[in-house]
Amino acid sequence: MINKELIGGATGTILSATGTALQPNEVLQTISLIITIVGAIISMIIIPLLTWWKNAKKDGKIDKEEIKEGIDTLQQGIEGVKETLDDKKKGDK
Repeated sequence: MINKELIGGATGTILSATGTALQPNEVLQTISLIITIVGAIISMIIIPLLTWWKNAKKDGKIDKEEIKEGIDTLQQGIEGVKETLDDKKKGDK
């Protein structure tokens, strides 16, 4: 299940990575890359996990299915960050 936060975060991060790749100044490109990575981690991992945590704790406990959903959310976020970095590397070549 892909959630709206992940889609929005991925889209923003891909646009940021594209801007980084097009940056002619190497120092600014490095700074932009760092900002892109931090943004990707926040939007693709932290925000979805916080949303999952909030929803999982609504009933006062987290069961096995909710833990599995949290792990899936984390894995999707990590894959999204990896894809973004891979796209960035392809843009440098």
